Amino acid sequence: MQRSSSEPPLSRVAISGEGDRLAFEGVLDIRTVSELKNALKGRLKQAKPRAVDLGSLSGLDTPGALFLRELRHKGVELTGIRAEHEALLELIGNLKAKPLEKPAAVPRWRELIIRLGKGADAALRDTIDLITFVGRAVSAIGYAVIHPRYLRPASISRQIAETGISALPIVGLMAVMISVVIGYQGVAQLRPYGGEDFTINLVAVSVLREMGVLITAIMVAGRSGAAFTAEIGVMKAREEIDAFTVMGMKPIEMLVVPRLLGLVITLPLLTFFSDVMGLLGGAMISQWLLNISPMQYVDRVHVAVHTNDLLVGLIKAPIFGFLIAIVGCMHGLRVKGSAESVGQDTTRAVVKAIFVVIVLDALFSVLFEKLGL
Repeated sequence: MQRSSSEPPLSRVAISGEGDRLAFEGVLDIRTVSELKNALKGRLKQAKPRAVDLGSLSGLDTPGALFLRELRHKGVELTGIRAEHEALLELIGNLKAKPLEKPAAVPRWRELIIRLGKGADAALRDTIDLITFVGRAVSAIGYAVIHPRYLRPASISRQIAETGISALPIVGLMAVMISVVIGYQGVAQLRPYGGEDFTINLVAVSVLREMGVLITAIMVAGRSGAAFTAEIGVMKAREEIDAFTVMGMKPIEMLVVPRLLGLVITLPLLTFFSDVMGLLGGAMISQWLLNISPMQYVDRVHVAVHTNDLLVGLIKAPIFGFLIAIVGCMHGLRVKGSAESVGQDTTRAVVKAIFVVIVLDALFSVLFEKLGL
């Protein structure tokens, strides 16, 4: 099989001569220098060369020049050097080959302080970026509300369908399972004291006030928040967002506003659906463990919960939806342009969104308790 004309010819190097005077022939480059070293080792066993003739050397590159420099430092005389190789040998010979200094060891306590400082600085910068992005997003939403033609109902309805309707099965399943777990553990803990009937109160209040909205928000953060980051990040990597800017379109109005409004509308509806499914799961566990009929369960729930319990969860839902969408879109616009960056920012967006949801849920719980809701 003939070699393609586009492929470079193979380099060859050979050693000739006898005794302490040798000659190199061929091309001494990065592909042949190891071959020459191995061949020279066999000659060193017979006699140490004192001079090497380079007149027949037709090619030389930097690795080859470094090898010749080593020979020169060992006392070997280089003769017959061609003019085109002399400049390279002179340049390599003038370099100061010093080993890299070993970095000073950092004490562990100092390394810990450095990491804490870097983490605090990164958290502060992320907080500032998040607040800034919230301001830009609110400004864009206000402008779209004042000028309804910029609302893009088709994009908003698409986001509602993707983040809401498509999420109904998994949200309903999670709500039922969580309520079943709470009910089962409640019965197990309250039965020794004869208060297993209060399991219905426990399930109903916890689902309506906390678990329904919290589980739904976490599920949406991992599902829709990651999707927002990945979609916008891929567009950023493909320079589609730059194309929008060149065409005079604002990426926030085109990409962020529909996702924000869609998730703000969707999450309260998903939360209400989660509440209903959670109460259904409580009815199942009550029928199974307490032998309470569905009608009796409804009467007990009517007595145990108040309107405020439902409103507390529904009030938190749009706020959580807004922040999940903000975090997802912000990290999508942060993508640098590589697939690795898309993966990293998607992971950060999910972690940050879930963290924000859990912290805010705890703060809301304390606040509503202080307000008597």
